[in-house]
Amino acid sequence: MIQENWALSMARIEEYLQGLDGARRISQTRYQVGGCEICLQMQEESKVGSYAFPRTLVTFSGEEEAVACFRRQFMIRFLTLGG
Repeated sequence: MIQENWALSMARIEEYLQGLDGARRISQTRYQVGGCEICLQMQEESKVGSYAFPRTLVTFSGEEEAVACFRRQFMIRFLTLGG
């Protein structure tokens, strides 16, 4: 299991997951992509001066290879400019 705190809104991550072929929602905050399960938990916004940034705790669990593969895909999607 891998947990990461991302500076993304839960809605933005859900939009991405819902648009993936092969992804399915298994509960209100859980998705499955192949052998990887993704759990989303909204966190308190982080503030820097007058700016507020959304935070979401993303948990990747399941088959080791499936988790590594999907996590890499997720990171590429959200670490690139305009992601």
